[in-house]
Amino acid sequence: MVATLFLTHPLTPRPSTTYITINAPYAFLTPTGNGFFELFYYDSQGNLHDLGTFNVTSSTLAQAVNVINSFNQQNMGTTVNGQQFIPLSYEVVIGNSTGGTVQIPVQGNTILLDKVNPGYWTIVVSDPNDLNKLAYALDVGYKEAATVSGTSNLWNTQPTGTILQEIANIYHYTQNPAFGGISIIIMNNGTLIPWGYMFSTTQHSYGYYLSFILQAHTTTYS
Repeated sequence: MVATLFLTHPLTPRPSTTYITINAPYAFLTPTGNGFFELFYYDSQGNLHDLGTFNVTSSTLAQAVNVINSFNQQNMGTTVNGQQFIPLSYEVVIGNSTGGTVQIPVQGNTILLDKVNPGYWTIVVSDPNDLNKLAYALDVGYKEAATVSGTSNLWNTQPTGTILQEIANIYHYTQNPAFGGISIIIMNNGTLIPWGYMFSTTQHSYGYYLSFILQAHTTTYS
């Protein structure tokens, strides 16, 4: 008789999925390098809350970042709107259809972005100097979100018109994921922030429940 010995090893349990609850209309993820992201938000008084650095799992995010990086590399050193090309920067915006609080699924130190409803998050692109202002405006308050008309004088300004043109160009650069928007946020102090966003892949539409995107789609800045 031949005896067979089976050795068993205890399975290492995976961390359970929990949720970070953020008392703000939106939460933001900004890249810090090496695939990590800083999670932060502003409270209604304008105070910054930095919740730390996280890994993020999302095939869509990885694909979109590759598109943004490739677009920047291809256009580096060129002239857009009479100005030297400004590399687009990005941040992830997470919200919901009601505002007030945001819940983010995490497992250990990893944000499970693919478990967030696609309509509740997107990737916003803009001038690197404007992304933090945009986050502040979205959480603290702003005057208006609008899509810029094709005849607006903003197209002839710098750097706003340059960023708007670059967003128009990245729309033609790729369709999966697709970027667009060609929009602005008008802050309470009157500052204009140009922005675009990832609005779809072949599987899903993104950000379509976020109020600033809905507002931009229904208002035209001319």
